[in-house]
Amino acid sequence: MAVLSILCQLNGGCMGCCGHDFMSKDKINEAIKRNTSEFKRFNPKSEMDFLKFRDRYYSYNLLNGVCRNLVEDNGLIFCPLHPSRHKGKDLRIDHCEINHLCKTAEEFNKWADQKQEKFILFIKEKDFDNIGYSIKMDDDSLLKEFENS
Repeated sequence: MAVLSILCQLNGGCMGCCGHDFMSKDKINEAIKRNTSEFKRFNPKSEMDFLKFRDRYYSYNLLNGVCRNLVEDNGLIFCPLHPSRHKGKDLRIDHCEINHLCKTAEEFNKWADQKQEKFILFIKEKDFDNIGYSIKMDDDSLLKEFENS
């Protein structure tokens, strides 16, 4: 079962673990738009359709550092293979690093509820868009800033 954190769904969804060596926000947005266009063309309905979409590229064939399965809908960035979209079945298995959590989420999950609530408020006060939030989660800068405040 994949490791989860509430931080993964804040600010319209974090995509920090859905790629490596991210480039600029513009390049990330470009990649997500292209992925979304391909997803809409595929228009997957069945599990097999979703797996065909998943397997159209090798898992480490990233676009501008972004996983080719990462898509956007109404401002939310998400993985259409995620178990939350398939009644608990994880279609990312054997394709993604499903047990990866960023350092920030790992640390957050160890904290007491009160400290977690403070961190969530700290994030919300920043008013990031989902890409900015994701970059800051991925590079651990939010964690460092919070710990130093």
